[in-house]
Amino acid sequence: MRAVLRGVVLVATVSLGLVLLPIAINVGTGGTAPEFLAPYVGWVWPVIGILWIVAVLTALFELRDRRLPRISRRAADQPRNRPNALARIDRYYSERRAGSLAARTRIALALDEHPGVVVRPYDLFVQPLDSAPRRVPNEADIAGVFDELQDSMLILGAPGAGKTTLLLNLARNLAEQAQADKERALPVVVDLAGWSAQTSYQKDDDPDDSPLVAGFVRWLLYELDDRYGIPPAVGRTWLGDGQLTLLLDGLDEIAEPHRAKLAPVLEGLRHNYRIGQLAVTCRTNDYERLPQKLRLFGAVHIRPLTREQVLDYFAAVGPALDGARAAIEQDDALWELVNSPLMLNVMVLAYQGRAPQDVSARGVADLRRELFDTYICEVLARNRRAARQYDARTAVRRLWCLAWWTRRRAGDRTAVPRWMMPDGWYGLSLPEVDDLTHAVCLPALFASLTAGVTLVMVAQYGVLAGLAAAGSALLLVHLVPHPWQKREGSGPDRVPLFLLILFGGTAVTVAVIVAALGLVELLTAKPALVVEAAVIAGAYGVELIVFHNNRRRMLLGVRVAAVVVASWITLSVGDATAYACGVAVGLLVAQGVRMVKSLPTDHLPSTADKGWRMDPWVAGGAVAAFLVAVLLGADLASPQLEAVVGIVVGTVAAKAWRRRPPVLAGPMSRLLHDSLLRWTGYLPWHRRAFLQYAADRHVLARTGHAQYSFIHLLVRDHLAECVPDELAAKVDRRIAERAGR
Repeated sequence: MRAVLRGVVLVATVSLGLVLLPIAINVGTGGTAPEFLAPYVGWVWPVIGILWIVAVLTALFELRDRRLPRISRRAADQPRNRPNALARIDRYYSERRAGSLAARTRIALALDEHPGVVVRPYDLFVQPLDSAPRRVPNEADIAGVFDELQDSMLILGAPGAGKTTLLLNLARNLAEQAQADKERALPVVVDLAGWSAQTSYQKDDDPDDSPLVAGFVRWLLYELDDRYGIPPAVGRTWLGDGQLTLLLDGLDEIAEPHRAKLAPVLEGLRHNYRIGQLAVTCRTNDYERLPQKLRLFGAVHIRPLTREQVLDYFAAVGPALDGARAAIEQDDALWELVNSPLMLNVMVLAYQGRAPQDVSARGVADLRRELFDTYICEVLARNRRAARQYDARTAVRRLWCLAWWTRRRAGDRTAVPRWMMPDGWYGLSLPEVDDLTHAVCLPALFASLTAGVTLVMVAQYGVLAGLAAAGSALLLVHLVPHPWQKREGSGPDRVPLFLLILFGGTAVTVAVIVAALGLVELLTAKPALVVEAAVIAGAYGVELIVFHNNRRRMLLGVRVAAVVVASWITLSVGDATAYACGVAVGLLVAQGVRMVKSLPTDHLPSTADKGWRMDPWVAGGAVAAFLVAVLLGADLASPQLEAVVGIVVGTVAAKAWRRRPPVLAGPMSRLLHDSLLRWTGYLPWHRRAFLQYAADRHVLARTGHAQYSFIHLLVRDHLAECVPDELAAKVDRRIAERAGR
């Protein structure tokens, strides 16, 4: 799909460029442009430049993707499809393995076979005689165990035990076998965390599939296309022909309400597709809570690391891990933590190269928290030679925000979401962000809205129209509700943010008002008035239906009568076009003020202290607009009373919408919150650069093209629960210690 879209963009941009180029050359040499292009001749060369830039960038992206072997979409049996898919699979496994902590610490994992935790197909007909756990020989590799269990296996273990590492090792072994034997299936690792148990049909689904199975297959084909470049049509054919080995990672990372649905999905896949080889990983405790066991031929459980394994590893590495060995020897409780490859890796990275006396000098109150704190401090203090650097406060704040939001949005998922815009303000209310909202953003937004509309109306219809627009804005801002609170404080980032919002908001307001006036003049007066009347009547109709209070209905009726009388009088004696323009401006001002008022109301509790008012900012915006209009040479002595009446009528008519937030209030609130999180350093402006920075320091792991996840749920949860500025201070101290050596 991406290749097709790029092809369309490339053809369109090149074609438009080739069409416009002769016209630009002709005009430049004294010729004339076609009549429909005559008003836009000055824009021809800039448009050509933009089109060629887009074409070059599109071609570069396509060239980058073509470096990978391509898989034909048309024929699943095309001879090159299988080796090309294997090449992509091998590259993915290599990148994921290289970016994981397991690549740093290689310890053979000990396994126990647990046949009793799964329902073996033959157990349905023959009573199982032996379901007790038994040890798997230490010399047995995971591919051999998989083969013994008839290529159908569940991998269990504690958090950090190495389930994903074992699955990737199995995938690598199966890929080598598939390279040597063309009859073997292609192993594909898929993270189950992204599955949401959809139950809907689409036109390409197999009619024999249940809605649940059809949704899983559709999701699976999308994952294969996104991760390995296997087109959905090819993936569906290979799935039906038994040419895919499904290695499903993270049953425990599926949202908890949907975990129990995986068992019937796998049963449906067995009936409708040829799934000869299948492996699933899951945390032991989460699997035991499932109401239905998986139907597989066997299960293995990863045993905790022994002291002997850990000490043998320390001895093999040598003096570089003397600090880690000292940490364990000084406190036996650390043995309770360092019993998995993940925790061993965390300890190795935290204490590698540190002197034993440095480690022993540190008090340990909460061992797990202290160990993870030390780990984060060490990995952020080292490896400072990357292309982009971040100070400790910025790095920790961003990691905390990503961890907090990832855990909130997706439960047990470790994958960092591509779109990190929170749902409004709920759940992530930060004092620094709240202060900027109320002390900077709201005043700047109200001032820019008033300045923009006042400037346009003074320039177009004179001083009285500008005063009417400014007065309407001031009245609407002054009326309840008052969602803002008085905030104290100052900072170097406040003035630039205020000016940015002020000038940006003024420019947007001017553009919207000018566009509205142009649309009214384009429609002419009568059609424009009909449209405005329909909008107002619709709003009042909804009010009359929703509210059953007779007093409120009477007030609405009085307001309608006033609007109708004022409109009839003005249209009888004045300019209908100016009146229609004034009504449009009044409606827009009212909606703009209500939208700004609705931005912060969903994250701060209502308080009785309403002492801080926005009136000075609104008045300041209006005064600034008058001064700018004078400097630009506006005719201040050409009042048009029709426009003034129209503004008042539009403002009064829009009052019916006061109790409901505008349609765009939600997206605007999320955009404001997201922008302020980035402004204060809690989210990165350049997402990919920061994610790569974190991956270089073993906090995140690259799991695919532009895809990242936390190296483990335990690391993510620790970051989500930490106090960012306190942890950043520890990182700074560690950086200073390393610099002082």
